[in-house]
Amino acid sequence: MALDLHKRILSAEVQSSKAGSQVIVAGWAAEVKSLGKIAFVKLRDREGYLQLVTTNSKLIAQISKLTNESVIIASGKVQKSKAKAGGNELELKEFEILSEAEPKLPIDMTGKIQTDLSKRLDWRVLDLRQQQHGVVFKIQSKLVEGAIEWLAKNNFMITFTPCLLGIPSESGSEMFELPYFNKKAFLRQDPQLHRQLAVISGNEKIVDIGTSWRAELSHTPRHLTEHRTLAIEAGFINDEYDVMKIEEQLIAAMISKVLKECKSELKLFPNASLSAPKLPFPVLEFPEVYKILEKAGHKEHKIDPEAEKILAKHVKEKYKSDFFFLNRFPFAEKPFYVMRNDKEPEYARSTDLIYRGVELSSGGQREHRYNKLVENIKAKNMNPRLVEWFTQFFRYGACPHGGFCIGIERITMQFLGLDNIREAVLFPRDTERLTP
Repeated sequence: MALDLHKRILSAEVQSSKAGSQVIVAGWAAEVKSLGKIAFVKLRDREGYLQLVTTNSKLIAQISKLTNESVIIASGKVQKSKAKAGGNELELKEFEILSEAEPKLPIDMTGKIQTDLSKRLDWRVLDLRQQQHGVVFKIQSKLVEGAIEWLAKNNFMITFTPCLLGIPSESGSEMFELPYFNKKAFLRQDPQLHRQLAVISGNEKIVDIGTSWRAELSHTPRHLTEHRTLAIEAGFINDEYDVMKIEEQLIAAMISKVLKECKSELKLFPNASLSAPKLPFPVLEFPEVYKILEKAGHKEHKIDPEAEKILAKHVKEKYKSDFFFLNRFPFAEKPFYVMRNDKEPEYARSTDLIYRGVELSSGGQREHRYNKLVENIKAKNMNPRLVEWFTQFFRYGACPHGGFCIGIERITMQFLGLDNIREAVLFPRDTERLTP
């Protein structure tokens, strides 16, 4: 190879380079045009697009044989573009083909023909090369970076919890079972219990980023069988309001990061309406929540997608906020490890964060008192031996603690206004899809 990839610069750097400077670029030939005495190549790299242009007859002949999506390395002189969009382009001096693409592509790459999501996912690698589809993951990355930066500043420690469980944590009905030597193992639904153990081991403040699985036969635009989560657990809290305070500050930091570093990318998503949220977020509590729903004609005492939308509309009108917390869920609807309200034991210190009518996270205060934990297990008609591996540690001193778990793909979907959560996953896994 005559041209040196080590000297390559990205398309964004070309835009800030001086006219007349000699540079080397590399990427995919997104579009190729040969118009007799002039030829153009629209080069794509991770930063965007750059136009390469030449009037050299030898280069024009070479370009006329170049297929779309071939990978090339090119050198040339930076010059001002005469195109309406302005900016810089590259007057092509030479180029080499690093990998030649077949002439017929399996899906349309121009954006002129709409391809259904299923076929796009079949050809996901090509699909992600289209700017609006691929840039989702730059924004997703910045959301997570913003979270990690805030958590690090606030002394949270990154931890890694197990993906394989020897016993179903709550119910085995929605867990994937697999052979494990001469035993059974289960893919975790959520390592909630291990995060609690990490906190009461003395680490106090942890963040856990990892994958979870749910063997649920759901075919909705909001469900996956494999998803990633950003989970926080903190010790020595007073109550669930401390947990909510951590979460709203974390969400604000995540949004701030994206607003600062993804301004141009956000413009590609017409349904995205991200702005710096006003803190604190409004809090709606049970049983008052039922009164709001009943007034809107929702008679069932159930928080379903319709109820979430009704409550979101109420909060938007009353508090001018896209975010709100639901608090004090009925204990009957929650897992054994949540803390009940001692004065009103029918309610739990359990919270959900809702954004624009969709739940982003679930959390709250956990029960740290061993005798109360045992009472909760009995109230749920559970076999105490199934969770003894977890509860036994609470006999030896456990600090008050709580936390929450955010679905990374779900928060990406909601913030960008995507129609389907699969668009926020690099390679989605659902009830039908295991490849690519």
